[in-house]
Amino acid sequence: MKKLIGLITLLGFTSFVNASDTFVVTTKIYNGENLVSSPTLTVSPKEEALISVDDLYSFALKVTPEGESTVNLSTKLKIDGESISPSIVVELDKEAKVSVGNTALSVMVKKL
Repeated sequence: MKKLIGLITLLGFTSFVNASDTFVVTTKIYNGENLVSSPTLTVSPKEEALISVDDLYSFALKVTPEGESTVNLSTKLKIDGESISPSIVVELDKEAKVSVGNTALSVMVKKL
């Protein structure tokens, strides 16, 4: 019985620790060959972060931990009349890139 209570306590603590993780997402947004912006966002897991710059672009993202070293990054980017919504699995501390048409997005996710 003591082992079961200890296991339940440990699982509860692990869930609490993972739920409180915070991520820093460094991005680069391109329109064709031109770098439009390079915002850095601090994001809590499973909560959407949004940045919008006048009529230039709007960008939203959500980080969902997948494992010890990967996260699922769901994004929505609208720039120059084009919209893309890639969802990609990103390895922590490694750059990932995705492009559709003239719109390109580069991301790097780090755990705080």
